[in-house]
Amino acid sequence: MRIGFLTPEFVTEPNFAGGLAQYLNRVTSGLAQRGHDVEVFVAADTEETIDHHGVRVHRTRPRKLMRLRLVNLSLGIADRQRLTKLQLACSTARGLNGAFCRRASVEQFDIVQAASWLGTAYFAAKNPWTPVVVRASSFEDLLFPHRGQEMSLDQKMYNRFETAAMRRSAAVYAPSRYLAGEIQKATGISSHVLNPPYLSRNGLTSEGRHTSLGEWRDFAVYFGKVAKYKGAGLLADALEPVLADGRGIRLAIAGPVENDSASKKLLNLVEMYPDSVRYLGCLRHEALMSVVKDAKIVVLPSLMDNLPNTCLEAMAMRKVVVGPAGVSFDELITDGESGILFRMGDSVSLRHAILQGWDLSDERRRAMGDAAETRIRCMAPATTLQELELFYADVIDDAKRRKRVQRM
Repeated sequence: MRIGFLTPEFVTEPNFAGGLAQYLNRVTSGLAQRGHDVEVFVAADTEETIDHHGVRVHRTRPRKLMRLRLVNLSLGIADRQRLTKLQLACSTARGLNGAFCRRASVEQFDIVQAASWLGTAYFAAKNPWTPVVVRASSFEDLLFPHRGQEMSLDQKMYNRFETAAMRRSAAVYAPSRYLAGEIQKATGISSHVLNPPYLSRNGLTSEGRHTSLGEWRDFAVYFGKVAKYKGAGLLADALEPVLADGRGIRLAIAGPVENDSASKKLLNLVEMYPDSVRYLGCLRHEALMSVVKDAKIVVLPSLMDNLPNTCLEAMAMRKVVVGPAGVSFDELITDGESGILFRMGDSVSLRHAILQGWDLSDERRRAMGDAAETRIRCMAPATTLQELELFYADVIDDAKRRKRVQRM
């Protein structure tokens, strides 16, 4: 198959660290290794085509809509909030569609996969040659209530744009049953469920211990975005009584900080308990994985998530993950066997789960870690990419049937 991917981010770009970029790197290289012709169209600050490990990458500039630019100009003159996120989404989707159409006029594609983020399928889905599927890696209507912010007109308009892009597509699929169900409830759009490919690293990293850990040997780690929707405030509420009692628990925090009250509450623990809580900042991936490798347990208390890379990476490294019973974690973790689940949003339940993980014997921790790594091995590319290929084939066949019916 000749397969195209439309995305706002990829590992060739400065914002390579995002979960979407990491996922696409795995899936595109895996499909290329399986004999498919794979091309990526990514939003960039320049126009060029490069090769990335056998995958052709078209870096393309966004293309702003003149009508929306005029609207934003009028809103600025009227001292009203501009539709900046909607403009970003429209210009990104338009630029990617233009690059795809130019390329498709030279080489026909069998199918195109577009990211749900920024509605990248919105314009491309109307092309007459190639079916476009959307992979719903997130859903703003579901995520935004957990950010602790009031939804602006710009955000509402963007949410509609994202949903419209899914409605225009030939099919939608999601990585988890949780996200597929929530999209169905909110929009009526049916989504297939296909787990992402993940290759277990067996805990191997290229770097030694992170220098900021100093003398620490036993510690828990929270990594990923430090934000309300990732459970930063919930973790602070759960840990503070334990830290005050001097139970000896240590926590390392790593990742970018979102400017909200929950993240501030968690980082306040660094100042209140400097011997027990450390913020390591944003680490390069290899350095971050060395921290995770040395951790006693991994704590990921998300209020909303979707089969997160953080959980996959930790489980693949045979780590005991403490996560919520819901928001897709229970699709990865069997409580007490391959990790520990707590009642989502419940700080007391989270505290008990952390203490349970912290007090595990070395033998029990190893057994639970082995079970976690075994679960992630079920998501090996040989299995998951074959399922994705079958999904693509069904969409292509359905598109051909529709065309035959239209000709009659």
